[in-house]
Amino acid sequence: MNRLTFALVFSTALFCGIPGISVAAVKPSSTAPPILPHGVGSILVLVDRLPGKEEFVEARAEQVAIALRYFTTQTSWEYVDSAPPEKVESAFAVVYLGFNGKDPLSLESLARLRLAHRLVVSRYHLAKLREARIAFRNTQGGRDIAVPQNTTLRYKGQSFPAGLPDFVAFEARRHAHILANYDVTTPANSTLPYIVRDGHALFVNGDISFYAGDEALRGAMLTACDAISTFLGAKPLPKRPLAMLRLEDVSALTPPARLDAIVRYLSAEHVPYGLALIPKVRVKGRVIPPLQDNRELLNVLHWAEGHGATIILHGLNHCCSSIDAEGYEFWDADHRAPLANDSAEWMRSTVREAESAATALGVHPLLWETPHYAASPADYAVVSEFFGTAWELRAPVGWLPWVLRRDQYGALLLPENLGYVSLDGTKTVYDQLERAKELLVCRSCIAAGFLHPSTIPIDDVHKYVEGLHALGYSFVDPAQLVHKYAAPNR
Repeated sequence: MNRLTFALVFSTALFCGIPGISVAAVKPSSTAPPILPHGVGSILVLVDRLPGKEEFVEARAEQVAIALRYFTTQTSWEYVDSAPPEKVESAFAVVYLGFNGKDPLSLESLARLRLAHRLVVSRYHLAKLREARIAFRNTQGGRDIAVPQNTTLRYKGQSFPAGLPDFVAFEARRHAHILANYDVTTPANSTLPYIVRDGHALFVNGDISFYAGDEALRGAMLTACDAISTFLGAKPLPKRPLAMLRLEDVSALTPPARLDAIVRYLSAEHVPYGLALIPKVRVKGRVIPPLQDNRELLNVLHWAEGHGATIILHGLNHCCSSIDAEGYEFWDADHRAPLANDSAEWMRSTVREAESAATALGVHPLLWETPHYAASPADYAVVSEFFGTAWELRAPVGWLPWVLRRDQYGALLLPENLGYVSLDGTKTVYDQLERAKELLVCRSCIAAGFLHPSTIPIDDVHKYVEGLHALGYSFVDPAQLVHKYAAPNR
């Protein structure tokens, strides 16, 4: 069966039950070059004060400020009532997270918001900003109401759940542009605006957040990300949706034949990918022959690096909090805290040893991935001394739809948002592809997931690749992202 026939047969079988996907014109897509839009000026995140919830407010403000570094390396946050006026006025855009819908906006807050050249507002305060003649003059209403049952959000032909307990009931008049709607069932309305653009301002009738646990809000946030990207004038954008693949936890425990079948298939399909290598894997209670003595596996690694693989350094030994699989290497998961022996000096020594071990194996890592995405701020800062690019999630951002030009540690950060395939069958390739379908609503976003070559059936690798092709995705070479956009190693 040739590649096109396989794609048509597979996509028909897999997607015939998913609305919004046409299989009539499915064609394999080629590799696409990485594209980040030209950087805009600074973005300032402003937040309300919420008495008794200061920790929540400040964590969310920091999270959103970091997650907006797709657009610029210059982001920061302040409280709306105390932000330096000159900082507000000099910002390219202001993103106002309106958490407090009960207390009226102070004169100080209104004075600062009036200085914004481009204003994105979420959650509350639409009516108050209109009454102050700051923004949203072409809207009417703004009463906070409970979200009716079975409310959904519509955008670009897709429907998503509405996961909030309440939102603002308002109308958009002639000169305000509704970008996305809620489908609601109330006596007065069948729809309510989710996102409205009115002149220099954009209103998001819901939260802006980047939390991993908010799966019910994921579609809504992708819609908001796309609207914000358009509002900020992010250009250029990719011509086709972009995707990435990472092969996870490759170590001395990986069966050479399984890895060989996968990398040769990916090479034949011209799919570039990342390969996360653990150079000296350790597992409690087991003696594992060193990778350097496994000539068969080394040959596969060397071949892969020469045929589309970008090597990722995945820690040194991915150890030692588990007796049956790789554990946390840089984090005390039981106490949710850094390791007792954690320090910048210790981390620096560990990364040096990992680099040396990979070099001794004859491979050349270009990126870093922290085992289980868990380490201390000091550890991440040290990693950025060695690697200008990382491929992972880093707190406080728990869900990332796009590339960050620079994270809080100065690194180019690649996203992972499709998840993985689990051994128990609770997480499948089908689930990954449904998330990829959701991501199609956001042109700025990249669909990126990972597979474990030690356990994944080769058929699932086919499903991942051909499924993304069927959705219209092109694969991005992570090495090209590194060479084009990474921060120089210090």
